Amino acid sequence: MIPTSQSFAIITLLISLLCWGTWANTQKAAGKWRFELYYIDFAIGAVFCAVLSAFTLGSLGDGFSFEDNLAITGKRQMALAAGSGAIFNLGNMLLAGSTSLAGIAVAFPLAFGMAMIVTVCWNLVANPTGSMGMQAGGLVVMLAAIILVALAHRQRSLEAATGKRKNSGLKATLLGIFGGVFLGLYAPTLAQSRAGDIGLAPYGALVFFTVGVVLSTLLYSLYFMNLPVQGDAVPLKHYWKKPHGQHAWGLAGGALWSLGALALFAAGSAVRDASAGPAMTLALQFGSALLTALCGLLVWKEFAAASGAARGRIFAALALFLGGVLLTAFGLRMA
Repeated sequence: MIPTSQSFAIITLLISLLCWGTWANTQKAAGKWRFELYYIDFAIGAVFCAVLSAFTLGSLGDGFSFEDNLAITGKRQMALAAGSGAIFNLGNMLLAGSTSLAGIAVAFPLAFGMAMIVTVCWNLVANPTGSMGMQAGGLVVMLAAIILVALAHRQRSLEAATGKRKNSGLKATLLGIFGGVFLGLYAPTLAQSRAGDIGLAPYGALVFFTVGVVLSTLLYSLYFMNLPVQGDAVPLKHYWKKPHGQHAWGLAGGALWSLGALALFAAGSAVRDASAGPAMTLALQFGSALLTALCGLLVWKEFAAASGAARGRIFAALALFLGGVLLTAFGLRMA
C-alpha cells in the first residue's frame, strides 16, 4: 500500500510530520531513564514496526509486494540501506544525548537545522535545482536560527547554574550540531539503495534501514554507556532492572519514528509535481523539528524557569527556523 494520488501523498506526508514531530516526547516521558538504555528499546520498536508493516501493509493488494521487492533487489542495495541506517543512528543518538542535557526545545532545532544545511548543500553540489539564491538565503536564515538557539540555551544554563563552576551548555549544543551533520548525511546513501530497477521499495528500504539502526545501536549504546555524556558509566545489566512500563516508552518512540519514516519514504516519491515533491518533503521533514520544539516549550515547559530574555530568544529562533525551512522549500519549488 503506497499513495496513488497526490492528495493521498500529501496526507501521508502530514502523518510523517505528526509522527516525527512527537516521538521525542516518549524520551521525555521516560523521565530519568538514561538515554543510552532508552535507545535500545527505541531501536527494537523501530525494527519491529518496520517488519510488521512490511508483512502487512507492504504485502496487501495485487501490486508489487514487499516479498516481490526482496526477490529482485540486490545485496548491494540492502547493504546501502543498512549502512544509511547506521549513519542516521549515530546522528540520532547524538540528538538523544543532546536532548538528555538540554531538552527537545533546544536539541531538535539544533540538530535538524544543521541537518537541513548539510542536506541542501549536498543537493546544491550534486544535483542543483530551483532557485539557488532562495535556497542560499534559507540556509543563512537557518544558520541564524541555530546560533540563536545556542545563545538561548547558554543563557538558560548560566541562569540555572549554581556554585563556582558555571554550566554554559556547550556540550549539549555540540552534540546537537554534530548529530545534525550525520542526520544530513544518511539520505544520499539511502537514495542509492532505492535507485534503479532493482532498488528497494519503501517497505523494503525501511526494513533494512532499521536493521542498520539495531545493529549499530549495539555498538553506539555500549560506547555511550562507558563514556557517558552525563553522569557515571552505566552497566548494561541496568537495562533489565526497570519495569516493563519503562521499556514501553522507548518501544513506542521507535514505532512512532518508524511509522513516520515509512510515510516519508512512501509519499516522498509519490507527489507527482517534479518541483513540488522535493519542496514539500523537505518542508514537512524538517518542519517536524518545529513541532517537537513547541512540545518542549508548551507541554514540558522547558524554558518556564528561564528569564524572559532567554524565552524571547528561543521563540525568535523557532520563528527563524520556520522561515529558513519555508524559504528553502520555496527555492526548491521554483524549478
